[in-house]
Amino acid sequence: MPKRWFSIAGIIFFLLAVFCAGFAFFYTRMQRSQAVAPQPQPSNPSKSLIDKPFPHAQLVDIHGSAVDEQILRTGRVVVVFVTTDCDACSSESKFLEPLVSRRSDVTFYGLVPFGPRPKSPAAAEKMFPFRIFFDQNSSFIATMGINRVPVKVFLEDGIIKKGWIGAAITDKDQKSFIEWLDTLP
Repeated sequence: MPKRWFSIAGIIFFLLAVFCAGFAFFYTRMQRSQAVAPQPQPSNPSKSLIDKPFPHAQLVDIHGSAVDEQILRTGRVVVVFVTTDCDACSSESKFLEPLVSRRSDVTFYGLVPFGPRPKSPAAAEKMFPFRIFFDQNSSFIATMGINRVPVKVFLEDGIIKKGWIGAAITDKDQKSFIEWLDTLP
């Protein structure tokens, strides 16, 4: 009888060892496949919205007064999505400062998309060279599909015509934006 128990215990031990080895192999392969899997790239919301109307939003100015969003839907407008705690937004602000007055037929506005109450309207007013609005209900950024800032969107009579994701930090990006601005008819 003891010989039989040793045989059964040996078989159970063997099966347990095979199971553990298989699990370890499977788990290791799974970890490796997840580590090298391509990460999804942030989508460019501007591409999916080109030639569509600029969505409606409840915007307020730095004093908390409601903004007539018709000013975003009249003429040529560049809306720059920014936040006051974003280093790239600060760089974008410095780049855009001399360009804001470059064309009298293109108006620049900043839109801070986060939160029902602006954290620092005075800081935003000092930081950006254009008039700043705040997204009253925080849903506007989701409607636009924007998941990072800064983002620039060019509107013509309320229709989205072009968009840029990220700050124009490199000389190439800055030159490209300036050339685009200068070649607007």
